[in-house]
Amino acid sequence: MDNAIHLTDVQQLNLNFLLTIQAGLKHDRVAASYKFHLDPDCAALLGAMNASDLVALAANMPHESLFQPIGNLTSLLAAPHGLAVTLCTVGADRRNVTAPRAAMGMANA
Repeated sequence: MDNAIHLTDVQQLNLNFLLTIQAGLKHDRVAASYKFHLDPDCAALLGAMNASDLVALAANMPHESLFQPIGNLTSLLAAPHGLAVTLCTVGADRRNVTAPRAAMGMANA
């Protein structure tokens, strides 16, 4: 009898992300909260959950990602790699933001 939990790609991604965040919270709560954009309540809840709770949460979300791509992912993917960090920072809290044309023109020059 196979007792292994079989996770979909989305479930596996959710679980890995949750475990990564939780490890960060255990190491340095403030840094992890900043890095993963967590409010204090979310950080406290995630930090208090055990591995079984995280597995159960991920296992019950077979098709829904708990973590959405950044709002300007299209611009980030189309831009030169050197601009990725800047575009990621600019688009961290915004949806559907496009890269400034001047920045794109300078990077391609």
